[in-house]
Amino acid sequence: MDDVGSDLKNEIKELVGTEGKPRMVFDNFDFKILADIILPNHRNSDMHWIAQFMTFDRFPSDHLDDTKPLVHDVKLFDNKEFLVTETEIQNVRSNFVTLVMRILVEFFSCMTHLKSVVVEHIPHR
Repeated sequence: MDDVGSDLKNEIKELVGTEGKPRMVFDNFDFKILADIILPNHRNSDMHWIAQFMTFDRFPSDHLDDTKPLVHDVKLFDNKEFLVTETEIQNVRSNFVTLVMRILVEFFSCMTHLKSVVVEHIPHR
């Protein structure tokens, strides 16, 4: 564990400088381990674990007003400005086709001869 977090403070400082305000997320996980036979060195255990991670907003939201909704009447809300475009839908479909082709070629031996035509890299930012 020391190797993973040895330079964590410096990494966090650098990320805060480049990425902006961090968001800390904590999650509890509580469970019991019951012993069939209780002995002095083998008893029931109550475990209380916590997981935490730090993330950054991909899109800045500090300028948004949290006190009131963007549109006072939901009937005036125009969905078309927030839905994906036809081009984006086609792009996602194409990416899924590529992923399914990779799975089929890898797990079905009768399709291994098609490996040369499967796209190896999906273009992305």
